[in-house]
Amino acid sequence: MNTDLVIGMAGSGGDGIVSAGESLLTAAALDGYHGVMSKSFGPQIRGGESSFRLRVATSKVLNSGGTLDIAVALNWDDFLRFGGELPVGGSTTVVYDSNTKVAPHAIPLVGVTPAEVLSVPIEQMAREEGGSDRAKNTVVLGLMAGWLGIGKEQMIAGIRKKLSKKGEAVVDNAVKAFHAGLAYAEAHPLSTDRRMIKPEKGEAKYVVDGNDLCAAAAIVAGCDFFGGYPITPSSEIMHFLGREIWKYGGTMIQCEDEIAGIGAVVGASFAGKKAMTATSGPGMSLKSEILGLATIAELPLVCVNVQRGGPSTGIPTKAEQADLFQAVFSAHGDVIRPVLAPVSVEDVFPMTVESFNIAEYYQTPVILLTDGDLGQRKETAEPIDGTKVQLVSRRTPTEKELEPYVRFRITESGISPLSHPGMKGGNYLASGIEHNEAGAPTANGEMHAKMNEKRLRKFAPLKRRRDLFLTEGGHDAPIALISWGSIAGVAIEATQIALKQGLRVKLLVPRLLYPVNEEVYQDFFASVKRGLIVEQNHQGQLYRLLRMFVDVPRGIETLAKSGSNPITPLEVVERLKQITWAMQREKTPEPSLG
Repeated sequence: MNTDLVIGMAGSGGDGIVSAGESLLTAAALDGYHGVMSKSFGPQIRGGESSFRLRVATSKVLNSGGTLDIAVALNWDDFLRFGGELPVGGSTTVVYDSNTKVAPHAIPLVGVTPAEVLSVPIEQMAREEGGSDRAKNTVVLGLMAGWLGIGKEQMIAGIRKKLSKKGEAVVDNAVKAFHAGLAYAEAHPLSTDRRMIKPEKGEAKYVVDGNDLCAAAAIVAGCDFFGGYPITPSSEIMHFLGREIWKYGGTMIQCEDEIAGIGAVVGASFAGKKAMTATSGPGMSLKSEILGLATIAELPLVCVNVQRGGPSTGIPTKAEQADLFQAVFSAHGDVIRPVLAPVSVEDVFPMTVESFNIAEYYQTPVILLTDGDLGQRKETAEPIDGTKVQLVSRRTPTEKELEPYVRFRITESGISPLSHPGMKGGNYLASGIEHNEAGAPTANGEMHAKMNEKRLRKFAPLKRRRDLFLTEGGHDAPIALISWGSIAGVAIEATQIALKQGLRVKLLVPRLLYPVNEEVYQDFFASVKRGLIVEQNHQGQLYRLLRMFVDVPRGIETLAKSGSNPITPLEVVERLKQITWAMQREKTPEPSLG
């Protein structure tokens, strides 16, 4: 019996791979299990290979795990294209379609002998019982329900609900295909027991994905306007708001391009609306100039970057954390734009709300960095209590401050009251040219310096916030682990494993990436001799960013990989062990000849 299982499956476009994974996760969640499901696609615009990896557990998990416990290949060419995203090891049960005509001893997995290999007539059962080879994914659901011992009734109910509009015959055939897989599993038990232990608390869990949760959080935060352009992997945010924001008095505009999208958002913010856009790396490049306009005009907005592999078109269907430099530095002039990053799908909600709050309070564009994994993966989550959400709105001028109104008045906090069109006495000029306190254009160097100082000084309180950092482990631990965004879940689990194994390690996860809170990092590094900064990009961008602002100990190393190259908790633990052994060798005295 198992408390934690990782299942991976791959096939061709039209095989319903992702649909099968979502059905399996939903059934497990209804049974009270926790789960994380990541999906991955080939680079083709249409068709091509697709896969999912699903981790199901009796306790909460924040990443999709490492080596697969069960691997399902509907055809080998597609499975092998995912490489390290679907890693097979010596403990893996491999299930594949016998229609591939490959003998179990000859499966094309180089350098590994799985624990068990089963050739199953998946397509044959789909045709005979489901009436079509398109029922292969439903046969696989039956196999999983039988071998794992979870979700039988829930999966059948899900099949009936999902296919109800296609007619009774289609539904009946799908149910027959499911029962065919279930019967096969019961007649052919696995040599390695893959059944799941029932969770102690069997309450049904919600299943959410990051993009939908981001859009829902925007509505809760009071977002009145969304302007954007569809781009993988962020488009679901726009789709969600296109369906829902109207119900709450808001507006969504799909613009002709990325530049128009951010332009509309700046205009809406100027008009007094809470506004947002969403994009990915190439769109961020196009939005940079108008983000600068929002900075100098001190207009609040939220820009979500659901990161993908780059540069240029890059790998649109793969997640990466390589846009940190872009978020922090892609602005000409002296600019600070707050950059935040959630650490899980569930965390997307509070971090989206927080992005709006920071944008409104400091009158600034805020960059929220998620990525294709957080945006499109599905997780089980607890219900959100909307009554506990704290909202912040921009400071508007009082009657006294409107007589006369000085929009960019240099205040002690650096924040000036912000009017909107139609407010009596509140007219002012908001432009991209440098200005004096009243908003009039100026080329005076002294005034430019004062305005730069005003725009940067106002972020001092944000830099001091410690609630935007997650810590774990002993305060005096000599080994450090730092990570951010979607990879933080890997680091959190690695820390828990390392602590159980007796390693003196501590973890820091920043949700606020910029401006850099030097005090938090200095306190964290005070006891540190060695450690790792773990992130899903090639250069180790957070590692390099911290070295610009903080005295990073010389023993801190980077564990950074480009997207599509998974980082697993056990890999991080292994590196931490190596660091520990190196520290022990440093303390070993040299033998004396005396």
